[in-house]
Amino acid sequence: MEQIEKMKKNTAFLQAERLLGLTSQETELLQELWALAKEGGEGLPSERVQSFESLSPCFLIQGGRLLLSPVVFAFLEEQPPLLPEGMRSVFPAVGKVYGYEKYLEQADAVFALGEQESPAGMPIALVLSGEPGSGRHYLLEQVCARQNMPLIYVKAQEVRYTDRELQELLLAAGLYGAFVCVELGKQEQEELFERLRSSFSMLGIIRDRERYLLEDTGYGAVTWELEQPGRQTKLAIIEDILTEGGAVQLPGSLSQEQLASRQLPLGAFLRHIRNCKAELLAGSSALEETLFAPDSLHLNLLPSTRTFEELKLPPQQFEQLQNICGIISQRGRVLTEWGFGEKFSYGNGISVLFYGAPGTGKTMAAQVMANALRMPLYRVELSQLVSKYVGETQKNIGKIFDEADKCDCILLFDEADAIFSKRSEVSDAQDRYSNAEIAYLLQRMEQYQGVSILATNLLQNFDEAFRRRISYMVHFPMPDAALREELWNSIFPGKTKLGASFDARTLAQAFELSGAAIKNAAFHAACRASAQESPVKMCHILEGIGNEYAKQGRSMSAAQKELIEAYIAQEV
Repeated sequence: MEQIEKMKKNTAFLQAERLLGLTSQETELLQELWALAKEGGEGLPSERVQSFESLSPCFLIQGGRLLLSPVVFAFLEEQPPLLPEGMRSVFPAVGKVYGYEKYLEQADAVFALGEQESPAGMPIALVLSGEPGSGRHYLLEQVCARQNMPLIYVKAQEVRYTDRELQELLLAAGLYGAFVCVELGKQEQEELFERLRSSFSMLGIIRDRERYLLEDTGYGAVTWELEQPGRQTKLAIIEDILTEGGAVQLPGSLSQEQLASRQLPLGAFLRHIRNCKAELLAGSSALEETLFAPDSLHLNLLPSTRTFEELKLPPQQFEQLQNICGIISQRGRVLTEWGFGEKFSYGNGISVLFYGAPGTGKTMAAQVMANALRMPLYRVELSQLVSKYVGETQKNIGKIFDEADKCDCILLFDEADAIFSKRSEVSDAQDRYSNAEIAYLLQRMEQYQGVSILATNLLQNFDEAFRRRISYMVHFPMPDAALREELWNSIFPGKTKLGASFDARTLAQAFELSGAAIKNAAFHAACRASAQESPVKMCHILEGIGNEYAKQGRSMSAAQKELIEAYIAQEV
């Protein structure tokens, strides 16, 4: 008896009695069943309700016994609701909302609209659309936190549509003052919406971006399309997370701008930065490799440690590359702060074509640009790109650009003429499929918003449509004598011992070689000298040069042969 008296004074009990609109007879029954449930009892005989004209939904009959609804019992115990399978409750706390502040401002008006009776008598659905990880759940929870409402999620494809389960949902929403949100799967759910519409004048709907509301929900939809966070939002996230609980310093080789380059939905980006912080706290020595590791087998991350000081090019090309780097570095500001992105929403990527003889520094120039811009450089693996099966090449092309869109990286198509070749006249099905692949590549190149570099030795093989889409073209000529002398003077590392006879000017004037050929000859000479426990002599270098000439099928002049013989006679 004493326990019953305490129950009567319990705040939760008084709230339940009021919210459920119980009669005095039902109130007594509620007290009795609650006391039994607290002691682990099995309820009362169902005959106890024979005198009731109708049974309140807070009671249920099961196995010939009268029981208290699990939701009501949890409410009386001041615990989260015990919901049926496919439903879960959240009691959100107010937190920080990055980049979605505008939706919080709209929320009051949307909820006010849901509370009104519209002229057409149409209930309101707040639809949050976006890709997985875009923060749809978190945003809705923050909206509910500011409305002082808990939240109940209903997984549309997991919940069973029994009257009892839907009644438990209605009880939970009424007792806890909860906002109900339906999480849509792939299947249509007209039956679920039909049953909810009779009980809820407003509810939330979470769907994937590609999942349209094909069913007739009966609700007027207010849709929020959640986009990826902008640069300033991402920088704010990075600053907050890295300083939370004690500041964490980034290594000198990594900047916040580089961390912000990852193109991910909001929720996924938050997790990404927290993972980076964990790597830093753990003292990881491979953070950059982890940070920029590609998710696609078609992309290969290239090291980008070369600098402009190491790049040997004629002044015109050298200045052109520096100017392109300056343009790329300011592209984000011009698109966002200067409004170009709003006025021109398509084709804002930057593509650069490097063309010239083999070994003239095209790939190295891409690495130099990536290092200067502090952007990851991915080389497209052409062997993994082209497939003999119809449609597979297009799928592979799509995967490459989809992955690159997430990374804010530089895409390098080495030997690009292999896939950017001219379209041919259609004479059979193979020509038609090949032309379709090239047309799709053209389309994705124009859609791509990032930076791409195409390197080729055969400019004449390029399709004219590709040339039209190229932002900048840089010619890499064979180095002249002065540039070859610079290359010879800089090619050997400081730790390499050079013989007194080493003469960069003589080598540069006597032999026309590309930068790659000079590197190969220098490496050959160093290996030969090391085997002989000797400094690198001219005879070793000339032997390497002879090997390069032989590889290229070139014959030496009489003057070149005499020069080689003179050094061999002098040094061997």
